[in-house]
Amino acid sequence: MKTNVETISGVEKRLTVEVPADEVARRIDEEYAEVRKRVPIRGFRKGKAPMSMVKRLFKDHVESDVAEHLMKETFSEAVKENNLRVLSMPRIDGGKLKDGEGFAFTATFEVLPEITPSGYKGLPVVKEKVEVKEEQVDAALSNLRESFANYHAVEGRGAAGGDLVEIGFSSVSGGETIESGESSSLILGGANPFGKEFEEALAGVKAGDRKTIEVDYPGDFPNKKYAGKKVSFPVTVNAVREKRLPEVDEEFVKNFNDIKDMDDFRSKLRERLAAEGEERSRHRMEEEIRKGLLEKNAFEVPRSLVDRQAMNMIEDTANRLASQGVDLKKVNMDFDKMRERFAPGAERSVRVSLLLSAVARQEGIEVSFPEIEAEMKEIADGARTSYEKVREIYGDEERMDALRDRILERKVMAFLIGNAEVREEVAAE
Repeated sequence: MKTNVETISGVEKRLTVEVPADEVARRIDEEYAEVRKRVPIRGFRKGKAPMSMVKRLFKDHVESDVAEHLMKETFSEAVKENNLRVLSMPRIDGGKLKDGEGFAFTATFEVLPEITPSGYKGLPVVKEKVEVKEEQVDAALSNLRESFANYHAVEGRGAAGGDLVEIGFSSVSGGETIESGESSSLILGGANPFGKEFEEALAGVKAGDRKTIEVDYPGDFPNKKYAGKKVSFPVTVNAVREKRLPEVDEEFVKNFNDIKDMDDFRSKLRERLAAEGEERSRHRMEEEIRKGLLEKNAFEVPRSLVDRQAMNMIEDTANRLASQGVDLKKVNMDFDKMRERFAPGAERSVRVSLLLSAVARQEGIEVSFPEIEAEMKEIADGARTSYEKVREIYGDEERMDALRDRILERKVMAFLIGNAEVREEVAAE
């Protein structure tokens, strides 16, 4: 077998494979012998039919079968022999068998680019120095307090800002019913699907009140059911409730595990805020590293990798929508437009990933199995499941490779930050 590799571009190769005529003839003879042995031919016992008849009856089948097997085998051997990292399905030219001749074909395909990264040491990054102030602890405490708020029925007054108003309603426009027998809970002064004018009409209402609210909606109103229409809403007020916040005292602290008292509670909040700040700082540093890498290293990117990454991003979007209760069958998802919209981000993601892998190779950064084991144990602890269960999940080779790649990317990023020119600044509030 003779092979020749031609470079079309930094991400595309053309492989030519030639198999000599005597090898082709041998493979054809072996296939005819196998067909003669296993295929019954009327009038003859298996394996006893004249070879001339076998060749006449099965010529097309044998030549097609031999050509297919030769192509698969020789392509695989040639790829290994030439150390090619094939990414896409090859585009084949040739590969037809002819009596007494050798077998030849060319395969054109995408490959991983050969990247020699440069300028990745000494990249300028800003490390934000995290300082947690008492006002931030107070704000976090206030947010927690809000999450424990309860709503109680209002007595002796009408609805006011911040109250929860529960209503039953219908909607009519131009004599046509838009909605009938619906219900909704609205916080006055909060996000309102019916618009400001509707909300203002609820000010002062009490449980049991009935009224009709008229609203003239503009054409660009977000809810298309109402946009550009004059809508009449017969409304029944079922309840008016006011928000009551718990006192922040020792009793409130008991809602949280592993907290001794109020001082301990504030200390734990401060630690959490500091950890969140450090995490934000790290993410910003990593993004600066990515930008620096991309600016200093230009190279071609395989289209197949970009397409694959775009599809992964589309799948992630679909899964996220499904997890939020969206019926994907009712959503008109234009995959071509989505692929086009995701393409720039997908290409950037592929570029960064290829660069980080190239830095890892150049610097000899690897992932050991104990590191993979430690990662799986951490995953198990976070998911409150057994290590054995997680190990079973990552028993699939593709998933294990993805896990290894994530750890490697993290190690390379830590290496790059460790070798960066770091300037400390106080984090903005």
